[in-house]
Amino acid sequence: MFESARLKCSAVLKVLSLSLFLSFAAWPQAPTGEIVGTVADPTGAVVAGATVVVANAATGVTRSLTTNASGVYDAPALTPGAYSVRVTLTGFTSSLRSGIEVGVGQVNRQDFALAVGDMNQSVEVQALASTLDTETTTIGTVIENRSIEDLPLNGRNYLQLADLVPSGTIYGPQNYIAQARGGGDRSQFQLNLAGQRFQSVHYTLDGLENTDFNYGTYLVQPSIDALQEFNVETGTYSAEFGHNMSQMNVVTKSGTNQYHGSLFEFLRNTDMDAKNFFQPANSPIEVLKRNQFGFVLSGPIRIPHVFNGHDKLFFLLNYEGQRQNQQNLAYGSVPLTSYFSGNFSGYSTVIYDPSQRVLNAAGTAVTSQAPFPGNIIPASRIAPQSALAASLFPAPNATPTSVLNNVYANNYVDNSELITDNHDAELVRVDWQANAALNFQFRYSHGNEPSYTPGAARCSPVWVL
Repeated sequence: MFESARLKCSAVLKVLSLSLFLSFAAWPQAPTGEIVGTVADPTGAVVAGATVVVANAATGVTRSLTTNASGVYDAPALTPGAYSVRVTLTGFTSSLRSGIEVGVGQVNRQDFALAVGDMNQSVEVQALASTLDTETTTIGTVIENRSIEDLPLNGRNYLQLADLVPSGTIYGPQNYIAQARGGGDRSQFQLNLAGQRFQSVHYTLDGLENTDFNYGTYLVQPSIDALQEFNVETGTYSAEFGHNMSQMNVVTKSGTNQYHGSLFEFLRNTDMDAKNFFQPANSPIEVLKRNQFGFVLSGPIRIPHVFNGHDKLFFLLNYEGQRQNQQNLAYGSVPLTSYFSGNFSGYSTVIYDPSQRVLNAAGTAVTSQAPFPGNIIPASRIAPQSALAASLFPAPNATPTSVLNNVYANNYVDNSELITDNHDAELVRVDWQANAALNFQFRYSHGNEPSYTPGAARCSPVWVL
């Protein structure tokens, strides 16, 4: 029975994600970082009871700690970003260290040695970038915000940057099951880490599950303008994840004390493209018209004369849309027009009439049979299914690349357009620092990816009555 001459696939991905976090003074989860350290006096003896204030440079949110009997302080569950740490104690000069970068899933050690002196005096230094994580056994790489925003990305897919991770590649085998059943951008992208299959990657977004376990892909893909950074862990990560060989921990941006906003549009057009080197000489340049546009806006939430969210309540709004038409030159193999009328006179294989076939007494072997005269099947003998399928197949429109077993390979070229229209994604995030020990995070994510993907025709046999 014939297949359809053009396989049509339409996929709509609609994903909603709603998250609410409560962060207490506990061991940090994946979307946060941590600062730890020891405070000592000039002789190297540990100092207990010193006050340690950790402050976020962007939001002004602070956390006050006290060193324990071993002189140790620990500031867990910190939103990734730049921080400062001030240490004070009566009888010692206060020490301030700024520019401390805290990455997602990382522990940054900052030890202090206080000098004897007036507490009102202060020693301020700029923190050096940490080159070695001495606090955990995790093997991973953090891709920071600057890399996400500045490096070129085809289609603005930040996961392409995972190719920068040692042992990472985005050029693995295609996820054909996701393409056939799920569709959308997530079915077109593959990520292999540490030599594992793509199904072995575990995706989280702001600490929440972001893995589609049906196909081993991500569920929500935020715009790069809404991302703070992400951490790719490929070995010996903590037990909080529980499963999978590799971890992809992605964190969205938080609003800050300053208002920030931008509008963007990225354009790709056939008029600016060169012809694919591997296309046949007589084929046209494949059409590509892609527009990606949107905005991002963030800052403190303020209501004039009513409420001021400075240092307390922040928001981030992001929208990204894509409109794309892309010509998809697909080569297929279709039957000759004469075959649909039963005329196989040019067919090298003899076609026998099944009604003239005689079997042995056991019915296990053919003893005699007669071919159709001239290898032509009478119209009355063609099955209705084949007659119906004939209307679905286009006529050959290209010179076949080969003829094998009477199959004309690649004798049809389909240049239909692959259409990705009304592709929209929105993200809203709100952060509230209720007090020094309690903060909330709310995030709403939505993605819509309707698409039409044409496929080339394939040849199937004719049914005979």
